[in-house]
Amino acid sequence: MKKRILEIGNWPPPVCGWSMSLVGLRKELETRGWDCQVMNLNENRKVRSLDYIDVQDAWDYLSKIIRYVSRGYAVHTRVNGEMKKGFLLALSALLLARVWRRPVFLTYAGGHRQSYFPAPIGTFRYLAFWILFRIPQRIYCNSEAVKAVLLTTGIPFEKVESIPHFSAYYVDYKQVPEPPEVKEFFKKHDHVFFSYVCFRKEFSLEFLAEVIRRFSSLHPRIGFLLVGVPDREMDAMREFLRNQNIEAYVCLQPSVPHDVFLTLLSRSLAYIRTPMTDGICSSVLEALKLRIPVLASDNGTRPPGVAVWKDGRLDSLLSLMRQVSSNRAEMIASLPEIELEDNAKKLAESIERVCLNVSGRYYL
Repeated sequence: MKKRILEIGNWPPPVCGWSMSLVGLRKELETRGWDCQVMNLNENRKVRSLDYIDVQDAWDYLSKIIRYVSRGYAVHTRVNGEMKKGFLLALSALLLARVWRRPVFLTYAGGHRQSYFPAPIGTFRYLAFWILFRIPQRIYCNSEAVKAVLLTTGIPFEKVESIPHFSAYYVDYKQVPEPPEVKEFFKKHDHVFFSYVCFRKEFSLEFLAEVIRRFSSLHPRIGFLLVGVPDREMDAMREFLRNQNIEAYVCLQPSVPHDVFLTLLSRSLAYIRTPMTDGICSSVLEALKLRIPVLASDNGTRPPGVAVWKDGRLDSLLSLMRQVSSNRAEMIASLPEIELEDNAKKLAESIERVCLNVSGRYYL
């Protein structure tokens, strides 16, 4: 019998943690004989492609979900606690799938402290997530800390599985030439700090700008490479750098292919990770596996080996930056070995088990 699932999430380009996990999961499911269709919600969602189902607008989104669930597809979608629109997209997809009595899965792809969740009991935000989490047969998250806050809504313990996104294929890459402007930037500097950023509040850009300004005034031969800005945010980011008077110290890059991303990361002095709202961040684990020191905000879920600073503590981060600049070899020597697990396989196995339990057999 045919096994069918509609995966709703980000498909590259551009590359991000969500798209990396979806690429691996789709490959694993297809290896197991699944007909795995992907509905793309990434920036390129309106571009028609044979690789995914495009989404032109809200009505197109809903009509295509109805088309697939009516044909027997299970649904797996993603959500976090930062976006209202993402919540509505996930809720509507799960409800439509349940109307047709299909197996439904939800991945909560965020950290354990986000803008809209967790929320105080009795608030509208709490009620919204209380409802959302009762629709799917299984909820996936990437750490036990996230699972703990999901359980505050009263859902059964066994309904939530903690399966990190990070898998061995994340660091399966080949070294490629740097973009010309990046290559020139490296030539002009003795060392370069790396940071993945977007023009959004969770990346604490004003804090990062002040760090860059202060550090560069004392260490002008050390630069900053900011990577990952979506195309739609590039103009705003350039203007921000100009207004902050730090553009001379920064090389700004958009979202780049994964091979380029890891090539640049591997050449960096250290990785600076500013968000407090992320969970077990895949790029942090990638850096550690590549033996690159990581300096990150202390969100309570950083893996061993990460040097952390308290949120907003500028002097603390500057101290860590001075430390890695002068004693990088010592910091690298203290990094733990990162075990590479096949979490895409674990997730696919769980989806298969749930589907079998829901229907008693694999469904058409």
